[in-house]
Amino acid sequence: MRWGQWFVTAMVGVALYAWMTRGNASPLMGEPAPDLTLPVAAGAQPGGPTKVTLSELGGQVVVLDFWASWCGACRRTAPILNDLHEEFAERGVAFYAVNVEPIDRQRLQAAHAGFGTEFPSLHDRAGTVQRRYAIEMLPTVIVVGPDGLVRWASTGVPSKMRLRGAISDALN
Repeated sequence: MRWGQWFVTAMVGVALYAWMTRGNASPLMGEPAPDLTLPVAAGAQPGGPTKVTLSELGGQVVVLDFWASWCGACRRTAPILNDLHEEFAERGVAFYAVNVEPIDRQRLQAAHAGFGTEFPSLHDRAGTVQRRYAIEMLPTVIVVGPDGLVRWASTGVPSKMRLRGAISDALN
């Protein structure tokens, strides 16, 4: 391969990588996060809520992870989110996985456990919340600030460092 061909190929690769790993992956960036009320379908804490309403979490940073049981990239996202969930637990950051499939609760719970997710999964069985958030690719991770605005969004497996930064920025 000649130098010119190599250079063009490298630049296309860099552009593709930048597009695939972009942090601004939502038309809702800077906009109020659409409210949601969804049942907790897996990972519920004893005595914890049976459903979650985003507007009732006002004042908290909330991380939403949209996922599906068939999604390999979603499986790779779970350990990243588990680590950050543990890191930010004492600072009041709420983490919720949002399953977007019309599957039964038992199958969702098995997938949640199989992914090793250490925070609750909500179930958007009808896809209503998925549509409100304009989710087109899985996984999609969204950070909602304490003011209720979408502060950061990413499609694909998120960069742990970038997501940590987005959560820290939302806390400040």
